[in-house]
Amino acid sequence: MSIFSQIMAGEIPANWVYQDALCVAFMDINPMSPGHVLVVPRLEVATLEELPGDLRTHLLDITVRVAAAQRQGLGSLAQHVLVNDGKAASQTVPHVHFHVIPRYGRDQIATMSRIIWHVATLMLPPSVSASKRARLASQAEQIKQAMS
Repeated sequence: MSIFSQIMAGEIPANWVYQDALCVAFMDINPMSPGHVLVVPRLEVATLEELPGDLRTHLLDITVRVAAAQRQGLGSLAQHVLVNDGKAASQTVPHVHFHVIPRYGRDQIATMSRIIWHVATLMLPPSVSASKRARLASQAEQIKQAMS
């Protein structure tokens, strides 16, 4: 069972942005920028080619909605949408997921530094302070409201 399946089962806490019968969206615990969201299918498969076509389409639709909500709710100017599709592509959780990473303008150095830090610390257990969890909850609520 992947960590994402554990999150969906309620075994690990998450800050939810969106949920339906096919997928969920929640805040990344180690964000590359403020408001970084993961869009994850409920079906646990490792690669995009293993997903049924209608589910791939649905995931992309929700990813687009999350990106629009980040712009509206958080004031981002653009997004990186990232999929590491398989272990050789640096996929560390063998469960398909889309990263929706907001960009705010003039944040190249900070965002690139966070990306390098994110990749370097992927194998470490995440540290989640109360203040970090509160910040993620606030961002999740802003995105969730903008998706309504």
